[in-house]
Amino acid sequence: MNRVRPGKRLIVAATIAATMFCFAARARAAAHVPARDDIVLATLPPLLLAMRTAPAPQADTARAWRDAVAAARGYIEAGRSSSDPRAYGYAQAALGPWWSADPAPPEVLVTRARILQFRHEFAAALTQLEAALRADPFAADAWLLTASIAQTQGHAQAARSACLNLLRLADGLVGATCSAANAALEGRGEQGQALLERALNVPSAVTPAQRAWAWTVLGEIRAQRGAAAPAEAALREALRLSPGEVYPLAALADLLLDGGRAGEVRALLGDATRADALLLRAAIAAKRSGDADAAQLRTMLGERFAETRARDDATHLREEARFALEVDGDAARALELAQRNFATQKEYADARLLLAAAQAAGDASAAQPALAWLRRDTAKPTP
Repeated sequence: MNRVRPGKRLIVAATIAATMFCFAARARAAAHVPARDDIVLATLPPLLLAMRTAPAPQADTARAWRDAVAAARGYIEAGRSSSDPRAYGYAQAALGPWWSADPAPPEVLVTRARILQFRHEFAAALTQLEAALRADPFAADAWLLTASIAQTQGHAQAARSACLNLLRLADGLVGATCSAANAALEGRGEQGQALLERALNVPSAVTPAQRAWAWTVLGEIRAQRGAAAPAEAALREALRLSPGEVYPLAALADLLLDGGRAGEVRALLGDATRADALLLRAAIAAKRSGDADAAQLRTMLGERFAETRARDDATHLREEARFALEVDGDAARALELAQRNFATQKEYADARLLLAAAQAAGDASAAQPALAWLRRDTAKPTP
């Protein structure tokens, strides 16, 4: 029986959309002062621009914290859809005094956790979520975010527990998607695939974004199990439901790259400069195809990672490691980054990257952590 209280479905929908992998776009490491006032330095996505020009929530009303949460979640959604990391800074600013308030309502705690998750401050995010769940054990969005963080860190047992709670509190497809993703993490990809395929055929009240998330997870599981054509069909369905979504676009690009279809990746991504994750795939495809702009894409992406390092931002080690390995051809650097990444993130892609970097560097011992993680269950697929 669904026990979500009034208003919870909206929160769950927003959180699920935000939980899908977010990839950082470009931000300058040092301030630049233009010579003239009419020089355009950056263009905000329409949704983010509209929010920046909207009236600020009134802080002197009894519902001030609700207004702040609504504004912050709007920015988080804008950041997810546009892959713009600035939106998360705006989200924190929108919370105002509620960013550090203690105690705080569960909705505030979950919103703070979402921002912290984006920054890969996982321990701090989980502290917020634990407090939210103590106050409201029926907060489905808190359980979902808890599961997502646990899955990212490779903590399958904790994620399984959170997904089981979600099954009782949210729409069946939401719970099934969470559980299917966790089954794949535990090496039970066949079971997770079957669960999700059944759930997608049951009538559901989920939003298109939620259904796109389910198809994306299904596509990833099928890809891990070597079913390339069904995986592609699932990812294209996700993109049909949520056109331009960065995460399924990146997942489909990876599938095409794995299949030796680099030329199709360029056509799929088009102008990929809006998100580093997509630019990375475009640069890999350009190098493999010998495209005329391969050097230009390599330089552009290298500059972005240099800017990230200048900000002491370690949230995109996976992408930088893959850049070093597949675009720069620097195996030693790729291995160093892949090892640092695997220390905090333990998903299938992280293990696969560490194995590839270790192989390229000729360091068999460096591959052992990934091999041990993959062998926790003999049914777990190997890269």
